Amino acid sequence: MTSVGAFTSITAASGRFVANSGTCPTTFGTTSGTNLAATVVVNDADTATLTVPALAAGTYRACIYGVTSGAVAGTTPLSVNSTDTLVLSGANTAPTLNPSVGPITSGATITATGLGPYLASATTPAATFKLASVGACATTYTTTSATAATTVTKNVANTVATITAPALTAGTYNLCVYAGSGTSSALLATTSYTAMAAPTLSPKAGNSAGGNTITVTTPTAVITGGSPAVTFTKGNCPTTYAGVNSDHVAAVTVTKISTSKVAVLVPVGVVVDSGASTTAWNTCLFMSNAGNLIAAPAVYTVAPALGAANPAISPSGGPAQGGTSIVITGLTGIPTADGATLSASLGGSPLENLAVVDATSISGKTTAHAAGDVKLSVTTAAGTQTSTANEFTYSYGITISPTASATNTTPTIDVMGAGFSSITGWGTAATAGVAPATGAYVFLVNNSWFTSASNGSGLNAGLVTQCTSPTVISDNELICTLDLANTLGATGLVLAADVPDGAYSLVVVNDISDTSLDAATQYSRVSSGATLTVSEY
Repeated sequence: MTSVGAFTSITAASGRFVANSGTCPTTFGTTSGTNLAATVVVNDADTATLTVPALAAGTYRACIYGVTSGAVAGTTPLSVNSTDTLVLSGANTAPTLNPSVGPITSGATITATGLGPYLASATTPAATFKLASVGACATTYTTTSATAATTVTKNVANTVATITAPALTAGTYNLCVYAGSGTSSALLATTSYTAMAAPTLSPKAGNSAGGNTITVTTPTAVITGGSPAVTFTKGNCPTTYAGVNSDHVAAVTVTKISTSKVAVLVPVGVVVDSGASTTAWNTCLFMSNAGNLIAAPAVYTVAPALGAANPAISPSGGPAQGGTSIVITGLTGIPTADGATLSASLGGSPLENLAVVDATSISGKTTAHAAGDVKLSVTTAAGTQTSTANEFTYSYGITISPTASATNTTPTIDVMGAGFSSITGWGTAATAGVAPATGAYVFLVNNSWFTSASNGSGLNAGLVTQCTSPTVISDNELICTLDLANTLGATGLVLAADVPDGAYSLVVVNDISDTSLDAATQYSRVSSGATLTVSEY
């Protein structure tokens, strides 16, 4: 308030705001009430500053009461009566939004922070989003030509509204905050919010300190300029490039691929925070380094650099049906924090019970995979890295049920393993006491069979009988009928020659004529569970 010489002798002052239709009381009166100025400071003989309290919308006059010394009392006379009026309304209250730009999809969280307790009159505040092109906020709550916020809450100080945005179409909106959702609820504040479609990042995560290239793809053709610009920030994306500040790390290399896609070399300043397992950065896409923001922020996550090119796995092999406990060493960048992103696989088959030993080692248990040599892949928040060489060998290993049977019977054997669905050319019943030239079979064998198979002299010695009519149930299971009433002799099946009592092994033979196959994977490396005991009883 300015009034020449009006405050010359005033050393202490208080103030009131009265409705425009009223007049200032001649004395200050009671010290309670909602229309008391928060503070009054006499600056000099001609000016005083009043801090406005939370007031209902309307037009007000300001009144100052002062004394030459001492505290202001209820009987203090009126010193200054303003002739100007102060207009208070929600339309004049513009809280600061964080962020002021968001995606068109629902769920974005926005805070609207005012200079004072603008939410004091709101018990359960409400908010709407109204396209600026449609018009200004209504003076009382309505969803006509506007979309209601999903949720609105306020803090204890009545200075911050936390708003959950609904699904919106792209555009600039008047964000209208009301005292409630009733039709008579007054407008408390209005500000501007921009909704944009969010781009897709590929990949969405990478190593700390940049140096890798990602693509930013928008759902519509919005990159109409010739030189798009991209920045990374842990804060908010401004609506124009002019708003970029020191919190942003600008990408030096941005290559426009199409009107909806750019390739971006992530700058070296996009790093993980000290002591953190990951750090999220907002990716801001602008039309140019002098243009507008053209897409909602997209989150790019960085993590310590992952290294899994040359690991060591112990043991380096196991059965195809999985279940081998392994330890992997020689890694780098493995997150040790609880809940950090971490997974690993061998040849695409995920490791179970994955655990972090330290920042360079992990442990886990293999799952089923067809026989053969495979590479290790490790995934953290920094992305996925695959070993440069094969690090693990899956061999055919099977378990069977039952594991014992009486001779001169034909039990059905349930075989559990891996890679069965890829086996083709199942052979018919053997007609001689030698391994067939081609196809896949299930045989009951003795120990001499493994010796002949491993030294390359053939698969004939040690054949006992055959498990006929193999039926593949899944990649990990097959069933067959084991003939314990006949044996494979030198001239073929020996009828009525029961399989002698003893312990044998069941093997799955995979295309035994293919000499290009590794000998270790042409037949099952039998685990102890694949032993079948034959007896008279």
